[in-house]
Amino acid sequence: MNWRLHWILFIALFHTSDVCSQDFATRTTSTSFATASENNTLPNAAFPNVPRLNFLSSDSRPDSVEDWLTQSIKVRGRIETDAILAVQSSESKEIIGDLRNGYGFRRMRLGAQGTIGDVARWVSEVELAGGTPRLRDVFIGYQMFPWVRELRVGYFREPFSLEGNTSTNFMTFMERSPLNELDPTRNWGVCGYWWPDDERMTAALGVFRDGTNNGGQSQGDDDAWALTGRITSLPVYVPDDDNFQLLHLGSAISLRSPKDGLVIFDPGVASNLLTVSDDPASPFLPAVIFNANSQQIYNLQAAWVNGSASWQAEWFATSIQQTNAGTVFLHGFYIDYTYFLTGEHRGYDRTRGAFDQVKVLRPALRTRDDPRGGMGAVELLARFSYADFNSPNMPPAISGEPAGAYLYQLTLGVNWYLNNYMRMMFNYTAAMPDDINQDPTMAHLFSFRFALFW
Repeated sequence: MNWRLHWILFIALFHTSDVCSQDFATRTTSTSFATASENNTLPNAAFPNVPRLNFLSSDSRPDSVEDWLTQSIKVRGRIETDAILAVQSSESKEIIGDLRNGYGFRRMRLGAQGTIGDVARWVSEVELAGGTPRLRDVFIGYQMFPWVRELRVGYFREPFSLEGNTSTNFMTFMERSPLNELDPTRNWGVCGYWWPDDERMTAALGVFRDGTNNGGQSQGDDDAWALTGRITSLPVYVPDDDNFQLLHLGSAISLRSPKDGLVIFDPGVASNLLTVSDDPASPFLPAVIFNANSQQIYNLQAAWVNGSASWQAEWFATSIQQTNAGTVFLHGFYIDYTYFLTGEHRGYDRTRGAFDQVKVLRPALRTRDDPRGGMGAVELLARFSYADFNSPNMPPAISGEPAGAYLYQLTLGVNWYLNNYMRMMFNYTAAMPDDINQDPTMAHLFSFRFALFW
């Protein structure tokens, strides 16, 4: 589908959304909505401005077939515009390469989401940053089955890590940790999601096509399938805004048969540091291609929020069974700390087991009739990441040299939330890759972002 057709579809979407939004208020009066505190509800993060539907309660179900199929539609999107500057010594440029500055759009997404009565919901979103349209989330979620809260079919993110399942709208840092290279990210698949009435745990299990392209297509008769599952729990949850607390614990596993028998870790050739990839590989880790017949990916995750302070940590690992060589094991972890100087706390979606929108107490940008004027919200942040990409049986790097490296990376930053939907972000990153073929070196990155979502 070329870019002209994409824009024609979006113009039609905006036109029809006006009509649908006018009808939505009257057409949903026969449907009973549940408040955010009630159970048996749709995931709130998927529809931040649409009331949750009580889709399991027989008392609230519509009486007629027309009401069952009443539709709603809402336009969604995000814009993230970045500037990234690198500072390197001449020695660093010789070892790592010249990391060129980048300016432009990191993400520029347009799409829509909606419901069909209380039996299904849908999301369709396209990434336009970089000039080439690519699919992001395009799926249908069925909610009429008694044995699962939602059965999702389409192209979407596999249920795996905590930082991966947290939307970029709500991520604390401008980029996920370098361990995100081990996250399976988005593929075509079928996945079931479940949580109990008290929403104190989640479970997800899905089957996906490994190596699905960013057009949502996977072709061929090979066995490029993956089974991915995730489970989370909330041993501690105190929703009081004055003393908000939670303890998130979780784990995930993915059993994969690689597409074309290849596992690829390669940042590719980039003209600058500004990437538009959904799952960018770190420029500080070796580019390697493994000929493999199977792969397993593991994850352990934990997060603690105590009022304005929060800790988050994850461990990632992968075991790769090579076709003509031994098994390779790669792993790493990150730990981060954040603190709101202005009294806010991180939001959390209990039905997704992931962090959610921050509610700014005193927005700097607000509507005329909003009396809560102030300076917005200010958040300080720090993260340390470690990656061990050195293992026996490592194949040569794409460059032909022996492959293997350790990475130590520190990121410091500050976020200024102008309101619930707009923020300015600054990150400083000090990366020290230790390649087995070179002496350790340093690179310093200074990154700025203005972000808006709706």
